[in-house]
Amino acid sequence: MSQRVVFTFDDSSLESLRQVQDRGEFSSMGTAVRESVQLSEILQDQVAEGFSQIILRNPQTNQEKTIVIPSLQKIAKSVRAKQKADKQVS
Repeated sequence: MSQRVVFTFDDSSLESLRQVQDRGEFSSMGTAVRESVQLSEILQDQVAEGFSQIILRNPQTNQEKTIVIPSLQKIAKSVRAKQKADKQVS
């Protein structure tokens, strides 16, 4: 079932969305938003399983960078607190 959703963006957020659309070669802003939501959901699922770092590797140089996503850090902290509380109850 499809449902229409309307968003209001300030100028800088709209420009960011346009950049995501252009860089990702998405056919529309809606597609860019859908892909972004799916990516966020995948990352949240991984955090729920205890993974909290994203490491990107350049295959040509083997250089690595760790990406920090603040919203995922909040989720990871919440998951760890819940796991700790569950262990104390057991």
